[in-house]
Amino acid sequence: MKSLDPHVDAFESHRSLLTGVAYRMLGSVTDAEDMVQEAWLRWRSVDVGTVAVPRSWLLTVVSRLCLDRLKSAQVQREQYFGTWLPEPLVGSVEPHQTAQVDESVSIALLLVLEKLSPVERAGFLLHEVFGHTFDEISEILGKPTVNCRKLVSRARERVRADKPRFTATHGEHEELLKRFLTACRAGEMEPLMNLLGEDAAFHSDGGGKAQAVAVVMHGRDKIARFFLGVMRGSEAGDVGYEVRETTFNGVPGVLLFSEGRLATALALEVHEGKISAIFAHRNPDKLKWFSEVDEPGL
Repeated sequence: MKSLDPHVDAFESHRSLLTGVAYRMLGSVTDAEDMVQEAWLRWRSVDVGTVAVPRSWLLTVVSRLCLDRLKSAQVQREQYFGTWLPEPLVGSVEPHQTAQVDESVSIALLLVLEKLSPVERAGFLLHEVFGHTFDEISEILGKPTVNCRKLVSRARERVRADKPRFTATHGEHEELLKRFLTACRAGEMEPLMNLLGEDAAFHSDGGGKAQAVAVVMHGRDKIARFFLGVMRGSEAGDVGYEVRETTFNGVPGVLLFSEGRLATALALEVHEGKISAIFAHRNPDKLKWFSEVDEPGL
């Protein structure tokens, strides 16, 4: 149902797009919501009748706000305690079992985008994910079209070099995640190692507020030993984990509860049938994005 306010109608019809752009640019739900809210405040003071294409106006404002925020965010992340992971994007629509996962919000891609300059990141997302022309990107970024073409090409090559495209389906992700949990519970080294790629990596984000591995762990042998050690430690301390299925950042994941408290949100990156990366959110500031309905007993 439409409102009587043209500002509201125009803005709400594009809110999902604006939020999607802002999250992918910033890797933060909190910051994305702030940018969209700031765009609303600016839009509220504009005479709607003077704006030929509200979508372009709003997208330009949000993109430029995100560019400014990225500059300060990069400094903050350099000072972040331990390994940084993007805030989890929770509540994605459950895809069909045979559907490809939404790679554009994958944690692995967002980590690669962190290596780009703010304008490269914006240009790449606007062109490769949202399908904007270089002329449109030129207007949004305030740069010549030829420059935008070059920066997007440069960003594309860097992304491809760091993150080859994968073809795993939602169902394959889910199956490998179940097998991983089963192997951890069994406590056997070889079955667990067989699930991991040779160059697998483990990212654990505690933000200095929860126990986590301080640096990215590499190598399937080291990662397998780590998880088996965690399982043995929890059994020895009689501290069990309740596991609940969820979906975040476009892929199946699990929530691990310890003594009724959400302790970890876990998701995988899959490449050629093997686990190429494991992402563990343990920072309570990021775990808050999982709804209370995921808590045991609700």
